[in-house]
Amino acid sequence: MIKLVGIFMLLVMDFNVLKSQELTFNFSKKETPCELGEASVSIITGAQPITFLWSNGAISNTTSDLVAGDYNVKITDNLGKDTTIYFTIEDITCEPIPENHFTPNGDEFNDTWNISRIQYFPNFELFVYNRWGQLIHSQSNIFVPWDGRSLTLPLPDATYYYILYLDKSNKTNVIKGDVSIVR
Repeated sequence: MIKLVGIFMLLVMDFNVLKSQELTFNFSKKETPCELGEASVSIITGAQPITFLWSNGAISNTTSDLVAGDYNVKITDNLGKDTTIYFTIEDITCEPIPENHFTPNGDEFNDTWNISRIQYFPNFELFVYNRWGQLIHSQSNIFVPWDGRSLTLPLPDATYYYILYLDKSNKTNVIKGDVSIVR
């Protein structure tokens, strides 16, 4: 998370008395893999009401659903003092993260092989092979955690090799690796 603190001074003449009004704020943005970005401004001091105008059209102190790109927010206080904050939401890679082992021993702890973030790839295709290159497990589109069985029979402790296509209609984006069964 990135935070930016700003302070702006505005001098106002009122009955020949010099008064100072500060516009102080915190800015933060959130960039998380596989999710759209968010940004917010919290006002610490300033002449109320404060208005916000984000480059995506939002008018509250927070905006969300930001795709990667450049943005800005214009903050204006009741005395007409304004400032603009420019920021970028980075394109953070979203990739599935396959576990490297599991223990299908029936103790209900780590009994299946899982792949986190696979839900962001609804057109995936997965193949698992034994050390001789024989296909022992496959699935696509809807991920079901694998229980370490092939044709309903439990597989022995060993290392198995997988190929995960993130899009089965475009097999250029692929993740390869191994997973171990430890009973």
